[in-house]
Formats: sequence, structure tokens, C-alpha cells
Amino acid sequence: MGWELNCLTYRRHFGYFFSLLTLQINWNGRGENLADPMKSLPETDARVVHGRGTATRSLWIKWGLCSLLFLATILNYLNRQTLSILAPTLQHQMHMGNEALGWLFAVFYYSYTLFQFAVGPVLDRFNLRWCFALAVFFWSLVSGMTGLATGFAGLLVFRLLLGVMESANWPASLRIVARVFPPEERTLASGIFTSGTSLAALVAPGLILAILPVAG
Repeated sequence: MGWELNCLTYRRHFGYFFSLLTLQINWNGRGENLADPMKSLPETDARVVHGRGTATRSLWIKWGLCSLLFLATILNYLNRQTLSILAPTLQHQMHMGNEALGWLFAVFYYSYTLFQFAVGPVLDRFNLRWCFALAVFFWSLVSGMTGLATGFAGLLVFRLLLGVMESANWPASLRIVARVFPPEERTLASGIFTSGTSLAALVAPGLILAILPVAG
């Protein structure tokens, strides 16, 4: 049941990861601000492309990225809420008590909290675009594979790994906003992508419970 449910959920949302991979933007890990798209161009080329077309392109890039961060945040929160919503079903099918269920919740937040300290230096040192894209890929993979768990130990391992992988979302998203948006637009951009948490909390129960009868 869990495997089919996760597969159906991610078939709706997994395309957002590939959008992150195909977006051609120069994130070279050195903190260049894309609010000034002329910065990395030679002077002669900058004079040729400078104008309304470039400003429009920059606008689409900035807010397109903000939309992707918003969708990634929705996916991030949908992942972690699946266990909470399906807890009564899992307890019945896998014969787990409240203590075991509590450990499944706790191990996620332990790993999620601790690895936020570790993921920051990684994002600062290596290519931000690929690090974030890989994080989205692996947290989706781990969440999908959670359905393969046949007992408490397997669920515990997958929940721990999910916390590790999802810990990159906020550090990476805030770094992208700081790099792409000028100071006067960063608050709005941060508010937009962060609102994905609230939207995910609203749609998760209806979405997951609607898929449950289909997945069996």
C-alpha cells in the first residue's frame, strides 16, 4: 500500500525536480547576484543585449526560480506529513504502538535538525544548483522507498534518511533568494516560497486520503 501511495504522489510532483536541472542559470558558488544579469558579460556584449529584453528575461528567471522553490517546499512538507496522516492505518497494519510511532516522528526531526548545521558548509562550498537538485531527488527517492519497509526498523531508517535529505531545503532556498534577488525583493520572495509549507499542510490530508483507496 505505502509503495503505491508514494509513487502516485510523486508522479504528480516529481517533474519539478527536472525543472531545477534544466534551468540554465550560472550558479557558480561564488555568490554572484542574478539581479544584475550584465555582471558576467563582457562590456561589448553587455551593450548589445542591454535593454528591455534583458530586463524581462531577468524578471522571468527570478520569479521562475521563486516558483520552483515554492513547489519544492510544498513537496518537502508533503513528504513528511504522509506518515502523520497514515499513522492509524500503519499502526493497524504493522501492529505498532504509540511508542514506536513516536520514535518514527522523533528520529526524523533529530536528523533534520542536526543536518541543517552540516548542510550549510556543503552548500557554501559546492555548486548550489546541483546540490539542491540532488537534495530534491534524494528526499523524493527516500520518501518513495519508504513504502518498501516491512517493519519498524525499516521505517526508522527511512525516516532518519528523509530528515537528512530534507534538511537542505531551507538553507539552499534562502541562499538562492539572497543570490538572485536584490535586497528590496528578498522579503517577498522568501514569503512566497515559505508559504509552500502552509499550502502543503492544507492539501496533504485531502490529497493523501484521496490516493489511499486507489493505492489500496
